[in-house]
Amino acid sequence: MSCMLEHYKFPCVIPADLSSRVMDPLALSVPSSSCLPRPHRKSRSLSRKASTSSNPSVAGRRNIDGNLSSTLERLCAWEKKLYQEIKDEEKLRIEYEKRYRRLRSLDEGGSESSTINSTRLSVRNLQSRITINIRTANAFSSKIQKIRDEELYPQLVDLILGLRRMWKSVLLCHEKQLSAIQDSKMHLVKAVTISQSNFAAVATVELERELTKWYRCFNKWISSQRSFVELLNGWLRKWLPEVPEENTPDGAPPFSPGRLGAPPVFVVSNDWLQAIDRVPKNEVLKTIDQFSKLVHEFKKSQENENRQKRKADHASRDYNRRREVLQREFGLGTGLDMVAVMENTDHSHDNRVMELDKMRKKRDEEKTKHEEIVKQAHLAASATLPVGLVPVLDQIVSFSQGNVQMYKGIRVQGAQAH
Repeated sequence: MSCMLEHYKFPCVIPADLSSRVMDPLALSVPSSSCLPRPHRKSRSLSRKASTSSNPSVAGRRNIDGNLSSTLERLCAWEKKLYQEIKDEEKLRIEYEKRYRRLRSLDEGGSESSTINSTRLSVRNLQSRITINIRTANAFSSKIQKIRDEELYPQLVDLILGLRRMWKSVLLCHEKQLSAIQDSKMHLVKAVTISQSNFAAVATVELERELTKWYRCFNKWISSQRSFVELLNGWLRKWLPEVPEENTPDGAPPFSPGRLGAPPVFVVSNDWLQAIDRVPKNEVLKTIDQFSKLVHEFKKSQENENRQKRKADHASRDYNRRREVLQREFGLGTGLDMVAVMENTDHSHDNRVMELDKMRKKRDEEKTKHEEIVKQAHLAASATLPVGLVPVLDQIVSFSQGNVQMYKGIRVQGAQAH
């Protein structure tokens, strides 16, 4: 697929003042010595309709060597040759007009016959060279049309049919995934905290990274397809004559190469461009982004749980160490409850005992906070699937369905008008 979508290799940039002549080399005319050259010629539009081009069927053309990428590169190479021929012809025509004006001036001024004959010979030589340039340009143009209709078209059909099959498979896959997730007991999902396993943090970071990558790659992939179709359609449109829009009560009708009798490749490209915009990617990207944000929030809750667990452990260790010290100072056995003993003795108002009691309360508070954070983490984990993953799969299923229908609607067998 990647080699087929290398659209950046496809377009061949041509200056606007030469574009019409490059796309219509037959519009070039051999200058005639019987006519005065026009100082301000306008580039003529395409004189031959695309309907005169061949209209090959898809059948019998599946075994053409090469792939779509190489075909586009060959088309670009031939267009560069055609472009160079047109540039050379333009230079020759300018020189021809200059010498032709000189010839008329010499003839009208009664110059010597040798000078007139020499100038006339140079004019004829230029005329012959222009004729050769035009014939060469015509040959290049015919070659481009042959590649376009006999190689590019069937390869585009193969690509479209392949994308149609691909989207059917993608649709089936994600429908099964969505069904499996919806049938699972999502509400029973519990989080694995960082304090329980360091792998939990690694897994969450990896999931967030993969979601970001998914968003970026999906967006780039769909945009690349759109750009490819847009560039292809724009290039093909240059081969067609410009038809003025006819306003109707319902507005201007959509552009239809089929009505112009254009070959099938024009119809396929136009259908594809019009259809691809009817399946927007925005909702899919939006749900992936929302899922990624949920995972990010869950990662923050994991980090918060880990920090709180360390605080609770630290408070517990401080309390235990202080209690052991007081037990030794008061000569109590390690098996006795220090706080309970102190409450029933004359030491209940001892500053050391009061400080120990504060440490016990702090330990209990930190432990309670940790338990609450763990509870919230479990709730966040259980909500990740129904609130995050399910909408993503649902949108991808909808997007896949739209693409299946879109590729079914592209006419790949004929060129009927709309």
